[in-house]
Amino acid sequence: MPDVREVWQSRTWGSLGAPVYDFVLDHPQVARPAGQVLWGCDTRRMYAAMDIVNELPEGSAVLDLPVGGGVTLRRLRPGHQIRYVAADISDDQLAAARRAADRAGVSGIDYVRADVVDLPFPTGEFDLVVTFAGLHCMPDPAAAVAALARVLAPGGRLVGSCVVRGVRRRFDLHMQVMRAIGVFGPSGTAADLSSWIAAAGLREVELVCNGALAQFTAVKD
Repeated sequence: MPDVREVWQSRTWGSLGAPVYDFVLDHPQVARPAGQVLWGCDTRRMYAAMDIVNELPEGSAVLDLPVGGGVTLRRLRPGHQIRYVAADISDDQLAAARRAADRAGVSGIDYVRADVVDLPFPTGEFDLVVTFAGLHCMPDPAAAVAALARVLAPGGRLVGSCVVRGVRRRFDLHMQVMRAIGVFGPSGTAADLSSWIAAAGLREVELVCNGALAQFTAVKD
C-alpha cells in the first residue's frame, strides 16, 4: 500500500492528481454531482459549514489544515481582521492555496508547511481549527484529531468534514480505490470519528452524516 504522506508530498501527485482534486472542490458546480456519485453527499452543506471562518470576532486565530487548494480560506471576507494560518504537508498545495487567496483578494494569510502530527504551534494557540475533507487523507486520523485538539484554546472549536466508512458498500469501494492509489489513509466509521474526538478531550457538539461525508463540530472545554 502506498504511503499516503509520501503521495501527498510527491511532485507527481502535486502536479497531476492534486490539481484535479482541488479543481473539483474549487468548483461547486462540479463538486455537487461528483459528491453525489462518489459519496452520496450534498456538498452545499460542506461549503456552508466553511463560512464559520467569518463568524469569529476580530483578533481571533484560525488554523486551516489541510488547506489544500484554499477552498475554505477563499470564503474569508476580505478585510476580516483575524489571524489565519494555512497549513499543509504539501508545498504544491500551499502554493495552490496562495494563488487561490490572491484570486479571491484575501491577504494576510500565514502559509506553513507542517505535518499534522508534528505541528509547530504552541498548545492553545487557536480559537478555531478547520479541517475540511482532510482526515480521510491522513495515515493516523486519531492522532491527527488529538494534535489539532492540542493547539485549540479552551472554548475553541474544531470544525470539519471527512469521508467515513460503513455508510454504504459502494462508497466503501470508492474509498478502497482511493486507498489503493495512496490518496486516502485508513479513515474510519462515524463511530470511530466520534471516539477520536472524545479521546482528544473534545466535547462533540454535532456529528452528522451527509451521505458518506461526516460533518462535525467539537469544543475544547
